[in-house]
Amino acid sequence: MNTETQTKDYQKSVIIKANQIGVFKAVTERIDEWWGEVDIQPDADDVKFRVSFGEAFWRFRVADFELNKRVSWECIESNQVHAGLRGIREEWLGTKLHWELIGNSDDQTKLSFTHEGLVPDFNCYEVCSDAWGFFIGNSLKALVESGTGQPELI
Repeated sequence: MNTETQTKDYQKSVIIKANQIGVFKAVTERIDEWWGEVDIQPDADDVKFRVSFGEAFWRFRVADFELNKRVSWECIESNQVHAGLRGIREEWLGTKLHWELIGNSDDQTKLSFTHEGLVPDFNCYEVCSDAWGFFIGNSLKALVESGTGQPELI
C-alpha cells in the first residue's frame, strides 16, 4: 500500500457564490446552521468552543484567526460516536481544521478546507470524509447561497 496515500490529510474546496465576508461569517458565526450545535462562537484566537450533535461532540481551540481570510481550529477534546464504528471516540484529538478563503470576485469565494490529521488510516475516515463533503459542499454552501443549511440536529 502506498504510504503517501495513507498519510494524506482530508481536503475539500468549494466555490461559493458570495463574498469572503459572508462565507467567513458562516464558517465562524453560523456553525449551528450548517454543522451542529455550538456553545460559543469561535471569533478570536485561543477561544475554546464545542460543536455537538447527539452524543458526539468535539471541543476546539482557535489556533489561528485572520478575519475574513482564514481560521484554524485544534481539536482538544473528542467524543466521536458513529454506529458500527469502534475505536473512533478520540480519533480527532490533536487534529486541526484549516479554513482558507480566497475571494475570486465580489460574488464568489473559494473556500479551501483541510482536516490536518484526518487520514485514510483512521477508522472514521470514510464516514468523516463523506460528512465533510456534505457539510461543506452542500450544507455550508447552501446556507451562504440560499440562507438555509442542513446541520445535524439530533
